[in-house]
Amino acid sequence: MEEIRRASPKTFLVAFKTEHKVSNEELIDEAFKIIHEKNADLVAANDVGLEGVGFQADTNELYVVDGRKRVVHIPLAEKREVARQLVDLAVKRMRD
Repeated sequence: MEEIRRASPKTFLVAFKTEHKVSNEELIDEAFKIIHEKNADLVAANDVGLEGVGFQADTNELYVVDGRKRVVHIPLAEKREVARQLVDLAVKRMRD
Protein backbone atom coordinates (compact mmCIF):
# COMPACT_ATOMS: atom_id res chain seq x y z
CA MET A 1 0.00 0.00 0.00
CA GLU A 2 2.84 2.36 0.76
CA GLU A 3 4.25 1.90 -2.75
CA ILE A 4 0.85 2.58 -4.28
CA ARG A 5 0.42 5.71 -2.17
CA ARG A 6 3.90 6.93 -3.16
CA ALA A 7 3.32 6.28 -6.86
CA SER A 8 -0.20 7.70 -6.88
CA PRO A 9 -0.90 9.92 -3.85
CA LYS A 10 -4.50 10.65 -4.85
CA THR A 11 -5.52 7.01 -5.27
CA PHE A 12 -8.33 6.05 -2.90
CA LEU A 13 -7.11 3.02 -0.94
CA VAL A 14 -9.26 0.43 0.80
CA ALA A 15 -7.39 -1.92 3.12
CA PHE A 16 -8.68 -5.14 4.63
CA LYS A 17 -8.21 -6.41 8.17
CA THR A 18 -9.20 -9.77 9.58
CA GLU A 19 -9.26 -10.73 13.23
CA HIS A 20 -10.33 -13.88 15.03
CA LYS A 21 -12.88 -13.87 17.85
CA VAL A 22 -12.53 -10.29 19.05
CA SER A 23 -15.16 -7.81 20.19
CA ASN A 24 -16.63 -5.39 17.66
CA GLU A 25 -14.86 -2.57 19.51
CA GLU A 26 -11.48 -4.32 19.21
CA LEU A 27 -12.12 -5.03 15.53
CA ILE A 28 -12.92 -1.37 14.88
CA ASP A 29 -9.88 -0.19 16.87
CA GLU A 30 -7.58 -2.50 14.89
CA ALA A 31 -9.09 -1.27 11.62
CA PHE A 32 -8.53 2.34 12.68
CA LYS A 33 -4.85 1.58 13.38
CA ILE A 34 -4.47 0.37 9.79
CA ILE A 35 -5.78 3.72 8.53
CA HIS A 36 -2.75 5.42 10.07
CA GLU A 37 -0.16 2.65 9.66
CA LYS A 38 -0.84 2.10 5.96
CA ASN A 39 -2.25 5.52 5.05
CA ALA A 40 -5.48 3.93 3.81
CA ASP A 41 -8.69 5.83 3.19
CA LEU A 42 -10.98 3.04 4.38
CA VAL A 43 -10.47 -0.26 6.15
CA ALA A 44 -12.93 -3.12 5.76
CA ALA A 45 -12.62 -5.39 8.78
CA ASN A 46 -14.19 -8.69 9.68
CA ASP A 47 -13.98 -11.33 12.38
CA VAL A 48 -13.30 -14.64 10.66
CA GLY A 49 -13.91 -16.44 13.95
CA LEU A 50 -17.65 -15.90 13.57
CA GLU A 51 -19.86 -18.45 11.87
CA GLY A 52 -20.68 -17.51 8.30
CA VAL A 53 -17.90 -14.91 8.04
CA GLY A 54 -14.71 -15.01 6.07
CA PHE A 55 -12.79 -17.30 3.80
CA GLN A 56 -14.68 -20.60 4.09
CA ALA A 57 -18.18 -19.12 3.94
CA ASP A 58 -20.49 -17.89 1.20
CA THR A 59 -21.42 -14.93 3.39
CA ASN A 60 -19.54 -12.14 5.09
CA GLU A 61 -19.98 -9.24 7.50
CA LEU A 62 -17.86 -6.10 7.58
CA TYR A 63 -17.18 -3.07 9.68
CA VAL A 64 -15.86 -0.30 7.45
CA VAL A 65 -13.85 2.42 9.19
CA ASP A 66 -12.56 5.74 7.85
CA GLY A 67 -9.95 8.23 9.05
CA ARG A 68 -12.46 10.04 11.28
CA LYS A 69 -13.35 6.70 12.86
CA ARG A 70 -16.79 6.74 11.31
CA VAL A 71 -18.00 3.16 11.18
CA VAL A 72 -20.43 1.56 8.77
CA HIS A 73 -21.63 -1.93 9.60
CA ILE A 74 -22.42 -4.13 6.61
CA PRO A 75 -24.45 -6.96 8.15
CA LEU A 76 -24.09 -10.64 7.32
CA ALA A 77 -25.12 -11.24 3.72
CA GLU A 78 -24.00 -13.05 0.58
CA LYS A 79 -20.46 -12.01 -0.32
CA ARG A 80 -21.58 -10.44 -3.59
CA GLU A 81 -24.00 -8.17 -1.71
CA VAL A 82 -21.40 -7.26 0.92
CA ALA A 83 -18.94 -6.40 -1.87
CA ARG A 84 -21.55 -4.25 -3.62
CA GLN A 85 -22.22 -2.31 -0.42
CA LEU A 86 -18.49 -1.85 0.19
CA VAL A 87 -17.93 -0.49 -3.33
CA ASP A 88 -20.94 1.84 -2.97
CA LEU A 89 -19.55 3.14 0.32
CA ALA A 90 -16.06 3.63 -1.12
CA VAL A 91 -17.47 5.60 -4.07
CA LYS A 92 -19.50 7.76 -1.68
CA ARG A 93 -16.44 8.45 0.51
CA MET A 94 -14.31 9.28 -2.54
CA ARG A 95 -16.83 11.96 -3.43
CA ASP A 96 -16.94 13.45 0.10
